[in-house]
Amino acid sequence: MKLLDMTPAEKIAFFMTRLYDNKLTTTSGGNLSIMDKDGTLWISPSGIDKAHLTPEDIMWVTPDGGVHGKHKPSTEYPFHLATLRSRPDLHAVLHAHPAALVAYSLERRLPEMDLMPGVSALCGKIAIAKYALPGSQKLGGYISSEFTKGCDTVLLENHGVVLGADSLERAYMMFEALDFAARTGVAASMLGKEGRVLTHEELAAKIDHAYRKSYAAELEPADYSELRADVADKCRRCYKNKLFTAANGMYAARAGKGFLITPDDEDRGLLTPEALVYIEGDKCEKGKKPSVWALTVSRIFDEHPEICSLCAARSPYIMGFAVTGAEFNSHMIPEGYICLRNTLRFPYGTLENSPEKVIGDICMKTPIVIIDNDCVLVAGTSPLNAYDRLEVLEFGAESLCDIAAMKGTIVPISEAEIKEIEVAFNL
Repeated sequence: MKLLDMTPAEKIAFFMTRLYDNKLTTTSGGNLSIMDKDGTLWISPSGIDKAHLTPEDIMWVTPDGGVHGKHKPSTEYPFHLATLRSRPDLHAVLHAHPAALVAYSLERRLPEMDLMPGVSALCGKIAIAKYALPGSQKLGGYISSEFTKGCDTVLLENHGVVLGADSLERAYMMFEALDFAARTGVAASMLGKEGRVLTHEELAAKIDHAYRKSYAAELEPADYSELRADVADKCRRCYKNKLFTAANGMYAARAGKGFLITPDDEDRGLLTPEALVYIEGDKCEKGKKPSVWALTVSRIFDEHPEICSLCAARSPYIMGFAVTGAEFNSHMIPEGYICLRNTLRFPYGTLENSPEKVIGDICMKTPIVIIDNDCVLVAGTSPLNAYDRLEVLEFGAESLCDIAAMKGTIVPISEAEIKEIEVAFNL
């Protein structure tokens, strides 16, 4: 069933299951709500296993205060009600306790949202609400007060986070983006460094970036059913394994005289094969909007016939390196070097100001490009090969963050051992 066709109860059950499956809430933690056009508040129940919530479990509170359903509404429904009543433009509230954001709430410090583009634009203004007893009117007042000031995201002292949006779908995308930003900040701290914060000018330049291109939506739907299924599967797999968020991540693969690429505005975790956009020359399929990466992808495919698939991501551990300037070394374990070979690195803004550097240098000998404070771009001979490289890259970055946090000493593979690997595996 499509999200647009779901009832409020179905949406709440769906997104609560998604939160739990993605380890963004616990069995007993977190709550979701939707205010319908009649003023009825639909909200997740109290004390029910979040892993197996069904639409029948969802409670609703009518405008006259009547409580309906077979359970009790979440004990925190007062702040849901207060928030939605204080901001008529909001129709959904998401509250959860993901580990990285809880860490910031314990320090009573906001995560930095401008370590990379897009997070502030998606999440809006953020503030901290004072601690108060969960479920109390006092906590509801603290939270709704911040929303009344125009914030859409509120970190709760010693508690978690609350986000409000015009739909539960958007609230969830905001939440994942904020969680990735927090996890990137944690990774940077593990490396013993502060992430560089982008300026307003840098963020504005990204929004109006030079590599954006308009494509004439004139092509009839292209087949490539097997390839579509493969690319969509890898995109969802990236999402499942926390390499993509719902709102961010690009995948592309050659197809005939053109290529398939992720659309600009589809949920990566729910991407269907049919949603992928076929591009050939200056045209794309009717009724679709391709990723802003389309022009760069097209130029890379034109210049490098050996590259058959590309993906771009902002995975938290490797972004810890990208936002701090810390060196990422692929000479750690044999698998890492075999898969990643040597990595390239460019400063923030290269895609906008000197895209030919990225386009010309990425190849099978240097299939990984780290763009500071922006993303990683990964090239492969197939969608699976590109996925494997991105996954190994993030695993490697996590290992390096772990040893940095342990204050251990890294002993990389020697140059002689690298040459031995190259000979043995025909690299």
